[in-house]
Amino acid sequence: MFEDVFSIPGMSEQIIEYLRNKDKMSLSIVNKEFLKNTIYDKNFTEKGSIEFIKSFEKLNENEKHELKKYKISLKLNQLSDIFNNYCSLIHTLDLSNYTSLYLSKCKGIRYVSALGKVHTLNLSFCQGITDVSALGKVHTLNLSFCLDITDVSALGGVHTLNLHGCNITDVSALGGVHTLNLSFCKGITDVSALGRVHTLYLSKCRDITDVSALGKVHTLNLSHCQGITDVSALGKVHNLNLSHCHGITDVSALRKVHTLNLSKCKGIRDVSALGGVHTLNLSHCHGITDVSALSKVHTLDLSNCQGITDVSALVGVHHLDLYNCHGIRDVSSLYGVHLVF
Repeated sequence: MFEDVFSIPGMSEQIIEYLRNKDKMSLSIVNKEFLKNTIYDKNFTEKGSIEFIKSFEKLNENEKHELKKYKISLKLNQLSDIFNNYCSLIHTLDLSNYTSLYLSKCKGIRYVSALGKVHTLNLSFCQGITDVSALGKVHTLNLSFCLDITDVSALGGVHTLNLHGCNITDVSALGGVHTLNLSFCKGITDVSALGRVHTLYLSKCRDITDVSALGKVHTLNLSHCQGITDVSALGKVHNLNLSHCHGITDVSALRKVHTLNLSKCKGIRDVSALGGVHTLNLSHCHGITDVSALSKVHTLDLSNCQGITDVSALVGVHHLDLYNCHGIRDVSSLYGVHLVF
């Protein structure tokens, strides 16, 4: 009898008018017929009841599977966040007024042409998306691990762009982006157009060999880029991460870098030119033996540098990490230095 009530034409609409959001949630869980009727009610969906959408999360897996067959379409006029636990049920989104959207792992999404006016848009792990040509005016855009995207030529006007793990090769149009994450984009070889980017992440882009155009980048992460051997053009980079770049041997040009990470750079032997660096990470650089020139470095990490035995010259260092430096026996001269062992 209770179930039959919701089969009466128009009954769901009348009931909705008298229910609070909390009641809609409760009723939708216990009565599938009510839930099915309300998701097809145009007036109800246009009210943008986020609480009602969240009720999907409380369904069991079989009920969720059934609902996915209906290709739910929602028009939400005021929306700040949709979380991945329930957005996977949504097939089509018509969004008219919005500023920030979190749609990560919404596997059903294919078309995003209507989202061009969103300010902050997270579409990470939405692997069905192929065309992002309409998103060129989005301010902050996360497309990380959208594996089917290959053409990003329209995104040169985005302020903050995350393409981590995408299968892209051509980034020549992205030189105007302020903050650009291309980490783990294995197909990238040419970064000559990115010299004006302020903050650039190229970690694990192992096919990059030439970074001569990146000397004016403010913050540059080239960690795990093992094809790089020449860093002579990077002396004016403010914050530079070259950790795990095993091909680098000469770092003499990096004397003016403010924050420099050379951890696990196995080819480095001579660090005599780095005395003017403010924050210097040389951890796990086993080839280094002489650190006498580093007395003016403010923060110095020498942890796990097994070849170092003499640190008597480092009296001017403010913060010194000597963890697991078994070759060092005497630190008596370092009175006043903040030490980590």
